[in-house]
Amino acid sequence: MVKFIFSSFTVLVLTLAVVKAQNTPIVVSQYPKINEVPPVNSPEVIAWLKEIDLTGAPTIPLHTGNPPACPNPPIANECYWTCDGCAADDITACAAPNTWGLTFDDGPSTATPTLLDYLKTKKHSATFFLIGSNVIQYPETVKRELAEGHHLASHTWSHHALTTLSNEQIVAEMKWTEKAVLAATGLKLKYMRPPYGDINNRVRFVLKKLGYIPVDWTGDAFDTNDWQMPTMSEATVIATFTKSLDAYAKGDKSKGFYCLEHDLNSLTVGAAQKLIPLGEARNISIANVAQCQSDAQPYQAGGTAPMPTVSGATPKTSGTPSGSSAAPSTTGTGTGSASNKSSSAMTLQAGLVSAGLAALAAVALA
Repeated sequence: MVKFIFSSFTVLVLTLAVVKAQNTPIVVSQYPKINEVPPVNSPEVIAWLKEIDLTGAPTIPLHTGNPPACPNPPIANECYWTCDGCAADDITACAAPNTWGLTFDDGPSTATPTLLDYLKTKKHSATFFLIGSNVIQYPETVKRELAEGHHLASHTWSHHALTTLSNEQIVAEMKWTEKAVLAATGLKLKYMRPPYGDINNRVRFVLKKLGYIPVDWTGDAFDTNDWQMPTMSEATVIATFTKSLDAYAKGDKSKGFYCLEHDLNSLTVGAAQKLIPLGEARNISIANVAQCQSDAQPYQAGGTAPMPTVSGATPKTSGTPSGSSAAPSTTGTGTGSASNKSSSAMTLQAGLVSAGLAALAAVALA
């Protein structure tokens, strides 16, 4: 199984980023109410709205419900992923062949550190789609995610279905989360996942104005259904996802897939520790979104911390991703690739680890 590793330069710069970010304390009282859609008349949101032009946004009626029911009949030209299966230019599959794009939604939570401990032992890097309301409650966990080589992305402020919100409310949901993560890490998010996968052309328009790239998952087969526990048993979750992995392993595997998993509670985290070995046993590589998309700059410009330099994963000729990567970087939408690490580079990396950067660098051999 191919693993991903940091370059020594990435580790050093990332260390600086985390240290600098720690100088910006999060004061919960300065943020909107937890798990509620932020008001759009606050000074912060008014200022954010002045920075973008929402003129020309598609006129599509707001849906109702959380999550909303599918409109009947469907709305013309809506391109509603949840109900129509229309993804437009959302990212729906890992671009690297034979690769599981490992993602976790809804955190951070009190269960997230257990998941981080596990991923550290396995030397895997994941993308965490963060809820802003949780970021301000557990900023140290977010800092740890970044320090241990994981990729951070947005899952909105309150986890409300975005097609039910006005354009201005979507801006508030995204920017408050962005502000919280910026305070915790010094980095400005670039990727996002809509709660419930609830996205249409109007929502996409607003997200793109804010510089965000939506990442869905690769269809129902790759929804682990961990969110249904305990109503659904863990055994059923594992059995169902095993079938999906078997079907994928028997296919051409020219593209990877993104799963839907959660670091919401001990049940979902416990399930993840049983699901990941199933992919390993089928020789499926595991990577985060930045690695999957070979994005060397998976954060937006405008952060307060030094931009970590991260090489995107470069697929080998045999069809498996390799090279250096793990922790994210910043700037617009550029992409990059990594050369394979030589044995001497690995030796240098190991030396850095022994020098005191073990908390940040994960060196793995095939």
